[in-house]
Amino acid sequence: MEKNEQLDSLVGLVEGFTQHGTPLQALFGDKMELGVILLTCAMISNENLAASMEIDEQVDSAIHFYNIIQERIGYYRDNQAHSLEKLL
Repeated sequence: MEKNEQLDSLVGLVEGFTQHGTPLQALFGDKMELGVILLTCAMISNENLAASMEIDEQVDSAIHFYNIIQERIGYYRDNQAHSLEKLL
């Protein structure tokens, strides 16, 4: 396959995933929904998790992981702000 053909294939794949370039934010309701979808997709793609969990368990886990991630990001940002205040 030539480089142009490979590039065309890659562009076609991305366009198909995003409905011909539509931003993902327009396809999904909000940031949490997109985050949960991505985490669920990651779990489905893991053979061990896919075999040991039902889809509703995976979605529930993705929601839980998303909430933990947001909590930790908030904690990190708060600590960052406090560190910057100490420098001033």
